[in-house]
Formats: sequence, structure tokens, C-alpha cells
Amino acid sequence: MKDLHATLKIFSPDYHATEWGFGYNQIVDLPTALAQPHRIAVMPVFYSLPHKFDYRPEFMEFPLHEFDLVLFTDIEWHSKKELVAWIETTGVKNWLLHTAGIWLDEPDHPRVIYRPAWSFNFLRWNPPRVDFPLDRPYAFECLLGARREHRDFTMLGLQQSGLLEQGIVTYRDLFVGHWIDQTPERVTALFGNTKLQYPYVSPHLDSAWEVKSQMDHSVSGLVPWEIYNRTWFSVVCETLGKDRDADRIFLSAEKMAKCLQARRLFVVFAIQGFLQHYRDWGFETFGDIIDESYDNEPDDITRWGKAFEQVQWLCSQDLSALLAKLKPRLDHNHNRLYEFEQEKTQQLQNFVVNHLK
Repeated sequence: MKDLHATLKIFSPDYHATEWGFGYNQIVDLPTALAQPHRIAVMPVFYSLPHKFDYRPEFMEFPLHEFDLVLFTDIEWHSKKELVAWIETTGVKNWLLHTAGIWLDEPDHPRVIYRPAWSFNFLRWNPPRVDFPLDRPYAFECLLGARREHRDFTMLGLQQSGLLEQGIVTYRDLFVGHWIDQTPERVTALFGNTKLQYPYVSPHLDSAWEVKSQMDHSVSGLVPWEIYNRTWFSVVCETLGKDRDADRIFLSAEKMAKCLQARRLFVVFAIQGFLQHYRDWGFETFGDIIDESYDNEPDDITRWGKAFEQVQWLCSQDLSALLAKLKPRLDHNHNRLYEFEQEKTQQLQNFVVNHLK
């Protein structure tokens, strides 16, 4: 199957072919693709919808009905129900879809496959390194990204607990995708008169440690090695910190991939069951070191509070000795990330070949 996949020539008007395990050398123009024994196109979703980020009206001119198989790509976390309904409007009969998010209460679909797109794309942008210094001046890093409720909670917790000076913390207003302009009441009620410091950059963060001289939203895809090399563990506030209304959605973004690649100990502020997905994939977390029962907690505020208690506890420990003890586990997670990427790529390639007519 792998050999057949490698011989395919496909039409892809954007970068999405790489999301399906194709190399750039396999992308050809429209006439060449339609002249192949297996006529395959790779397309983004929602290109016909003006209100969507992916809107590309010029793509509506492509004769997708002439292809034997069309592969659709969603790198965000839309529901299968919404995606399949849109695909049906395209007139394409033989199609496959890969999604980057998992709606946990939706049934499986025989034409849909999951791939943690953000994590794997991250690996293409960041070559591995072996950095593991044993002298680091700060306990943790917490790079919060776009404004969200669970990130306000974490920032307020760091402020009120007096931990800001022990870490390198940023909460910048330069990222797209902020969902709130003020802290929700259920969070403000917990922190009394503590006023959120936003935007915020630790005064001891040297600009030379930044991943770019000019900071913008693209920095989220780059490993902050100089910050990692000065801190012992990561406080990770994932993209989704809670369910979206009544929908339970799992999204594996680049944030965890950075920690796994860079051999980091981490505490995660995310949806219920987030860590369990990683354990199911063969990664090893730290339940024997910290209390990871927070991952099982259904109530958002309680879950985040329990996670924050682990941050506080770690800050009181001999982190140099702890990281030395954890080094074999961190090496395993680093190696497992690359194994997992290869496994999922092979799964995608097999999925395509199995649906060729």
C-alpha cells in the first residue's frame, strides 16, 4: 500500500496534500492529475462558504466531479455532522475526510479519519534538539496565547499565589482567536480583588530568549528553546479548556507537541480527559509524581483548581533532581511523538489506497 501511495500524482491547489501523507513532488497541475490512472484531488473544507475562514471562491471552478476520489481536509475542530453536510453540497460522490478535532459524542463515520494536524505540522517546522540543561533559574514557563477563560484563571492564580516571579509568563494580546474581552464572573468570583494583568510579559524575560525578534501570532508554531532551557516544567493552557456549550471536543494542538518534543514535564489546563487521550496513544504522563486526578474532574473550575495545586506543589520541589529522575520517561515521550506521527501517516496512506476504485 505504501508503495502505491508513493506513486500517486494528485491535484492540490493549496498545501493540504501534505496533510494526507503526500510529498510536494506528488502534486501536479489539474490536467496532469486528470490524466492519471487514479484521479485524486485534495481540497480544504468550506471553500464555498463566505462566512468561513477557509473561503476560497476560486476553488469552486475546479471540476471535482471528474476525479475518482476527493480528499477533504479540516485542520480545525468542526463536527463531522457539519463537515459531511457541507461535503454533500459539493456534488462529490467518492470522498474521504480527515479532521483535526474529535467530537467525543459523535459516532464514527466510515469515510472520516482523525489526524492531530497541528501537532504533526509542528514537527515539520521544528527539527529535534537534545537540549536538557541541569541548571535552570526559573521553575516553570507559562506562555498563555490568545485570551480564554481557563487562561484568565491560570494567570489570576499565578498572580494571587505569588508564583509569577518563579516562572517565565506571557499573556499577550497579539494572537488571533481570543474568545473573551473580560474575565467571566465565575472566575472573578474566585479571585476577589485581584486584577488581571493583561497583557503581560515577565519583566525578567530577556528579549534574546524569544523565538522571533518581532513577535506575532506565528510564534505559536515555534519551540521556545531559550525559555525552555531556563525553566524546569511547563504550564500548558490548551486551545480548549472546557466543553463548547454541550459539545465535548478534543483538540491536540502544537502546545503539547512542543512539550513532548522538548522533553518537558507538564501540567495541563484543558478539557476533562485530555491526558487520557495521550496515555491511550502510548505517551507517559506524571501521575506518580503529581496528582493527575484533575484530568478526570468534570467541573471546569474544580479541574483547573486541582491542576493549579500541582503547579504550586511542583514549585516547592527540588526540580533538578525530579527532572533527572524523569529523564527516561521524557526521552520516551520524545521518541513516541515521532513514532506516533509515522503510525498516523501510514494509517492515512492506507485509508486512501483502500478507497481507490
